[in-house]
Amino acid sequence: MTSWRIVGLGLGLALSTSVLGLAGSSTPDSRLPSPDFAPPASGPPVSADDQQPTFRSSVDLVTIDVVATTANGAPVANLTAADFELLEDGVPQAIQTFQFVDLSATSAIPPLPPGIASNEVEPGGLFVVVLDELGLQVDDVSQARRVADRFFKETLLPNDYVAVVRSGSDSGFFLTSDRTLAMSLIPQTVGRRERTLGVEEPGATAETGAPAPDAAASLAELESAVETFGVGENGRRSFQVLLGVVEQLQRIPARRKAVLWFSRGGDLPPGYFDAVDLGRLTGRDDEVFSKLIDTARAANVAIYTVDPRGLQTPGAETGRDAEPFDTGVVRDLAAATGGRALLGNNSNEALTRVAAENRAFYLIGYAPATTADKNRARKLTVRTRAPGVSLLHRRVYLPSAGAESKAIGLIESALPVADLPIALAPSAVAGEGNRRGIIVPFEIGSGLTDGAAVDYAVVALDPAGKVAARATGTIKAAGGRAIGEARLAVEAKIYQVRVAGQINESAREGLAFATVTVPVGKSKTSQCSGFVFEQAGERPGLRQFTRGTAMTISTMVSAEKLRERAITFGLASAGGPVERSWPVQLGRPLANGLWRVALSLRPPLPGGHLEVRVMEDGFLLDESCRTEFVLK
Repeated sequence: MTSWRIVGLGLGLALSTSVLGLAGSSTPDSRLPSPDFAPPASGPPVSADDQQPTFRSSVDLVTIDVVATTANGAPVANLTAADFELLEDGVPQAIQTFQFVDLSATSAIPPLPPGIASNEVEPGGLFVVVLDELGLQVDDVSQARRVADRFFKETLLPNDYVAVVRSGSDSGFFLTSDRTLAMSLIPQTVGRRERTLGVEEPGATAETGAPAPDAAASLAELESAVETFGVGENGRRSFQVLLGVVEQLQRIPARRKAVLWFSRGGDLPPGYFDAVDLGRLTGRDDEVFSKLIDTARAANVAIYTVDPRGLQTPGAETGRDAEPFDTGVVRDLAAATGGRALLGNNSNEALTRVAAENRAFYLIGYAPATTADKNRARKLTVRTRAPGVSLLHRRVYLPSAGAESKAIGLIESALPVADLPIALAPSAVAGEGNRRGIIVPFEIGSGLTDGAAVDYAVVALDPAGKVAARATGTIKAAGGRAIGEARLAVEAKIYQVRVAGQINESAREGLAFATVTVPVGKSKTSQCSGFVFEQAGERPGLRQFTRGTAMTISTMVSAEKLRERAITFGLASAGGPVERSWPVQLGRPLANGLWRVALSLRPPLPGGHLEVRVMEDGFLLDESCRTEFVLK
């Protein structure tokens, strides 16, 4: 029988934490037959002093994230430490650290031009959508897809980081603010939960269900013709995938992390917690399920359970005590981890509340009591003296589970690392024949000493979380920044490209992510795959070029059909109307439904902050078909 799992970056990358694994090698693992050109940068350098505050906790303190809301679900932001009381096993504890975290505000840093990514913006809310295919039936899928799609399109903010994991296939784990990769997985979701066959034992009588004396078939013969799963087998596999997600999130300290689990709740034997706040599982004492709850409690991961049957039940309400179906597992899992069970059909309101809870919360730290049994679970209780305020938080601290977290390499981090500014602008390119690749221009640092050595690593991760290609090397800083380029040979897929940098003999390091699509061709909606800028000589930044040298700008367009005389390249001041356009000679396609379109400019070139667009009949082909650059 097929086994499914969550594939973590720690399983796929073998890079050292000290110098990114292969420092000193200046040759990428693979090259594409593309012309040489200098690499990109998005305007002025980003100073580390401009970063929003990051959230860290002392190793000697236990940090609890507490959501405070009014009766209508609105966050309460004006509480102080004096408004809270914290108890461990019923004994009051002194609050030693206190911070209100509000990630809902729009970042003060201007958005980057299309096609450029950086690590300069502090991540907002952290959400992982787990589509439990092993716990969804075929008729559940359309509702799960609809609600998940709406969550992405209507609820998330630009700086929220999100990942999508499917339990029915090997899934990679990518937290990213780019929705492209995550959104591509939702339509692929299927229902794999076995249906109740309703088959009686062979020859059984309708009255008693007992085998009839003349039954010719045997139960063994029937079972040989029907694939069986065993009691609780699919449920355990669902929880194994969910456990893998929680273990990935455990790497992120001092943040509230939310998992939205779309599932009927597995098929473990029925039962209830003896005490949800603390107790051992009664009836559901399955080892995987128990470990899942223990790990989620230790990792500050709140699991919000979404039962698709509730999405289809007229009149159902979130938090209602009696539903027309068994909700034991989804209720218990949410209650035990500080989340909520979303059982009503008003999914839009419920998910809006989930998002708000995970963008505004209090971080409260205290020193745990010293006991003879250091690994003993401690019951946590947080109360508030503020009238009309409800609190949501994890209710157990597990010292032993928290100690299991392992050190990881820089490039394996679940979130960008902003101690060293990094910007990148990956583009898909086509080589000879059917070869494909990604060109990754990047810029590392701000205010660096000229000649400082910067180690870098660039990897492309496929949707299963596997390293499809990598390049490493060392470059020298000039003009305050280190500018480089990597070329990766890959197949036609969506990739997360990661660029990590570290200054030699320094503790400063950084990591930035971007998503790039390497197209097969014949996309139903015309799409561009990033822009490649070619200009001889050195350039001062990622997307900065000189006016006195010829330049070529190109992209690959994937479409079912392009009309040659209708396609043009347009040039405009950034954000303004097109001031000049040139017809594109499509020529022979790179592949069926895949073209390279290029614009060659000869000096003198126009100056300023410019925008290039690929258009059809005067209209932008797609949002992916424009980007900005600077000519000086």
